[in-house]
Amino acid sequence: MAEVAPGQDEAQLPGTQALDARTLWTLLAGNSLVLIGTGFFLPILPLVLRHRGSTSLLVGLVFAAGLAGRALAQYPAGALSDRVGRRPVMVVAMLLYAALFPLYILPLPPETLIAVRFVQAVFGGAYAPSAAAMIGDLTGPQRRASAFSRLRASDMTGLLLGPLLGGLVAGFRLDAVFVGAMVVSLAAAILLFFLPSVTPRREEARQENEAIGALAILWLILPVAILGMAAYWMFGVYDTIWSLYVTSRGASTFVVGLSFATYALPIVVFAGLANWSDRLGHVRAGLLSVMTYGLLAGVYPFVSSVPALVLIGLGEGTLTAAGNPAISAEVSRLAPLGAQGRTQGVYQTAITAAQVAGSLGAGALYVIGPAPAFLSGTAVCLLGALGSILLRRSRRATSA
Repeated sequence: MAEVAPGQDEAQLPGTQALDARTLWTLLAGNSLVLIGTGFFLPILPLVLRHRGSTSLLVGLVFAAGLAGRALAQYPAGALSDRVGRRPVMVVAMLLYAALFPLYILPLPPETLIAVRFVQAVFGGAYAPSAAAMIGDLTGPQRRASAFSRLRASDMTGLLLGPLLGGLVAGFRLDAVFVGAMVVSLAAAILLFFLPSVTPRREEARQENEAIGALAILWLILPVAILGMAAYWMFGVYDTIWSLYVTSRGASTFVVGLSFATYALPIVVFAGLANWSDRLGHVRAGLLSVMTYGLLAGVYPFVSSVPALVLIGLGEGTLTAAGNPAISAEVSRLAPLGAQGRTQGVYQTAITAAQVAGSLGAGALYVIGPAPAFLSGTAVCLLGALGSILLRRSRRATSA
């Protein structure tokens, strides 16, 4: 595994290159544009579908198709990036992603958008593991959590700006959001083209790790991946029920949007301070964040004040800002040499599946009431933290 020995500069790691400022900011800017493009159209897509006479079931099927396409693409795309490099996969994925936007504008039967969204999400899903693998390629463990924190902050920047810009454009014409998203996605592909051509692995690493499969990688990273899966299960819960719950407490749609923004803001603001998790330890930082997610999820259903809910969300974003980047950094550290892309693909697939499961579970439990839905997230987060601790202890005992 590519680790930095004491006194060794991470730029000297075999099979890696240094993450210079130009490369980092090119990747972060390109990643922000990718997420702006997604945020530009995705929140408006249900409105477009309803405008064309779609049922709520069809809207759900379109979004489910997107999640399925994204999940199915991630491991094969990560494996491909191990062979041909990160930049080609990212650039081609975004070009093909952008090329499908005109299909949303054509007067097609709404049912055909299930297939359109599935195929587009395949290309979108191919991008993510390659971007994460490039961070892993170009950083050593001493800087990795900080770099992943900046990548996550660029995600949040895109997801904050995309819906805002898309909402403004949709106010003039609904289907114009697809033109805007296409332009932004093409701009992302052009910017990503200027990234360096990173050789993902040495020849001896290719020969040594060619046979490592997805299940073997999952078993290798499981003590850490289980933390990411618990966190993303919680995100799936929030995706489904947060807006419903806050509005049931009397919040306006503006306040709903504000609550998402206040959660994301600390992740953007504190991105540069995430190197504390490199010093604390990636797993410890991840454990603290997952436990925080779980404990605060157990508080929300018993709070009736909308301002208090928004403030708790702000606190949650602040307390957990470094957690997911730390987990991603540890997954990257555990990747076998030459299998960074496949490792990221396995991890991205696992957390996407957990997010889908959390969303479906919370939606079903919310029919009973808010408390069961939120507390299901609490249970998963605390069990995930406990499972991670027990797995790590078991492996240490076995190797001793």
